[in-house]
Amino acid sequence: MESKVIDADGHVYEDASVADFVEEPFRSRSGLLNFGVTGTHRLWPTPDAHHFGIGYRSPKAFGGGGKVGPAEWLAFLEASGVECSVLYPTAGLSMGLISSPDWAIAISRAYNNWLRERYLAASPRLKGMAMLPLQDVSAAVEELRRAVKELGMVGGLLPSRGLPKNLGAEEYWPVYKEAERLGCALAVHGGSHAGMGLDGFTVYPPIGGLGHPFSLMIALSGFLFHGALDRFPRLRLGFLEGGAGWTSFWMDRMDRSVKYHFVIDPRRRYRGPTLEDPPSSCLASGRIFIGCEGNEQSLAYQVGRVGDQPFLFASDFPHEIGPEDCRREARGIADSKTLSSKAKRAILQGNARRFYGL
Repeated sequence: MESKVIDADGHVYEDASVADFVEEPFRSRSGLLNFGVTGTHRLWPTPDAHHFGIGYRSPKAFGGGGKVGPAEWLAFLEASGVECSVLYPTAGLSMGLISSPDWAIAISRAYNNWLRERYLAASPRLKGMAMLPLQDVSAAVEELRRAVKELGMVGGLLPSRGLPKNLGAEEYWPVYKEAERLGCALAVHGGSHAGMGLDGFTVYPPIGGLGHPFSLMIALSGFLFHGALDRFPRLRLGFLEGGAGWTSFWMDRMDRSVKYHFVIDPRRRYRGPTLEDPPSSCLASGRIFIGCEGNEQSLAYQVGRVGDQPFLFASDFPHEIGPEDCRREARGIADSKTLSSKAKRAILQGNARRFYGL
């Protein structure tokens, strides 16, 4: 590869030290100090009932089985040839399942302060996406502003599941207005798969394979069909950890659906796609970004359908891969015979710079 890649989606492991950043009155009255914190089970809800499947992991995926913290992350960047990585939570992916707005605010602030002190302060090569308490929209606006302006984060994370309404609902629009004003990124990241028709499975592999892209397709459809993309024309949205393969499927299904189904709109409030402006056109707008892996067989086809501008290379370290795996996947894109040089640069570097404003 001519130059280092940008990793658009890596992860931190939240440890018990996040509790040290919880502010009053929760810090002294929530039981965190009285009963202790084992891992993060007292901080965030369990994502769903499906996260007990243990399968293959790269031997280096978890730092050889040891702790993965800021030092291990920086070692990974060096060993994998990655210029920088944008970090997302692990346990915090269940943020949307929190029922208490007050606790959602408290744990968002705690996580963001913890991420800033433990990771972002360690190196400018580690970038952060803020956790946002969408259970209280006005607080989410304030936290996004604080995270970007005071903590130096590149944007905010939107939960893929758990909120009472889809992400395109007008209740959440103040957050999108603030993101547009700040010029920062917002990203939807798969994580919780409950209530998606997968609850009858008794093994995890199909749930992990289907849950992430399904939740991203639902989220993108909510933004588009409920008018949020039309209302906020400069909003940049990412849809991560579902691969790239769902892109053309979603385009075909949504374009066909608009062709054969119509919206009854007597109050003229509908601001979604039409036959003249079909759903698929939003993916070529330069505002929608989609995480991909380097071993996807259909990546070149997806680029051929929609262009190279939506796709972002993502490592997912330390969940599933190690440095050697990351190098191999990035090399798979760089050495592709079916992707142009322009597309390779866009996927490995340029799109992430544009999405995150790096």
